[in-house]
Amino acid sequence: AIHAHGMSAPARRLATLAAHMGVSDADDDGSPMGRGAYVRSLPPAGALRIDHRARGARPPAVPLDTLLQSVGQELGTSGWLEVTQDRVDAFAVVTGDPQWIHGREAATRGSPFGGPIAHGNLTLCLAYLLSAEATPPVAGAVAGLNYGLNKVRYPAPLPVGSRVRARVRLVSAKEVPPVPGAARGVETAFGATVEIEGGGKPACVAELVSRVYVG
Repeated sequence: AIHAHGMSAPARRLATLAAHMGVSDADDDGSPMGRGAYVRSLPPAGALRIDHRARGARPPAVPLDTLLQSVGQELGTSGWLEVTQDRVDAFAVVTGDPQWIHGREAATRGSPFGGPIAHGNLTLCLAYLLSAEATPPVAGAVAGLNYGLNKVRYPAPLPVGSRVRARVRLVSAKEVPPVPGAARGVETAFGATVEIEGGGKPACVAELVSRVYVG
């Protein structure tokens, strides 16, 4: 919608972001990802570690043929995970993305999102973690690898401090030649929807493509 001052909501957000691109040299580390090096050091490891034993067991393992017959089915939903500012800060450091909209001072600097938001690619990384919680492993698997992504989108910003979970369905599965030491191989595409607790649109939707080999 166009507002009284003649700027649409997306245009106002872009104007706010542009106004903060000229931060002082002291806050600029030269990153091409955006000016505003708000993170000076990594958070302590204890603030980032996830106790998976406390998050509940994965579904029981299933035979490969059972997985192949599950195309189109919803496989499960993960537990909730809080996206903390420490985790966002650590992601900014290790990926070289210091964009100020992810920082602790985002609200006071006039972020159009009202406060700090998580990096989209951090949300995608969490989609892998949470999807693994929600899907059954393949019985007899001897190796597995990440093969790529399809149709990645970020429909809604993810406010820092929110809790998220993944809802997973099997989009496709097909047999592929096995690697040495395996008898069979399969390529799967899992449709992951990263839901925000209490939110409407998801933070991320993506198809996670992987291959698994069984002995």
